[in-house]
Amino acid sequence: MDEAPKPRRGEAREHERIIAALAQTGLALPGNVVTRSMPCGKTGCRCKADPPRLHGPYHQWTRKIDGKTVTRWLSAEQAVRYEAWFLNARRLRELLTELEGLSLRVAERNEGWEPQQLPTGHRSRDSATSTGKAARRSTKS
Repeated sequence: MDEAPKPRRGEAREHERIIAALAQTGLALPGNVVTRSMPCGKTGCRCKADPPRLHGPYHQWTRKIDGKTVTRWLSAEQAVRYEAWFLNARRLRELLTELEGLSLRVAERNEGWEPQQLPTGHRSRDSATSTGKAARRSTKS
């Protein structure tokens, strides 16, 4: 049986950095929170005035459960209380994307495969930014 590929020294340090960051991440809530102000349906309400004074702000937490979008309204206190947990979930997704990218690079090098990008939606901000710049440069030529 073949031995598992070994990351190079720099890749091993990157792997350790990702693992340390994952270990330090606290509790995490998936989804997104949107804060919005909205009009109501009552005629003559302040939200229909000129200029309108909308109701809110309302904090709407949206996530997927079993493939369906689920929404929960949060109070202002709840939005503040769980803000760090939503940020932690975003950070976990970013770290997972970095770990997947590192694993892909090591596997490609080990197997002699042509380098490929991670599927859309799984690129880190750094790789998405550099890929976008490269694509814009190639279309300008």
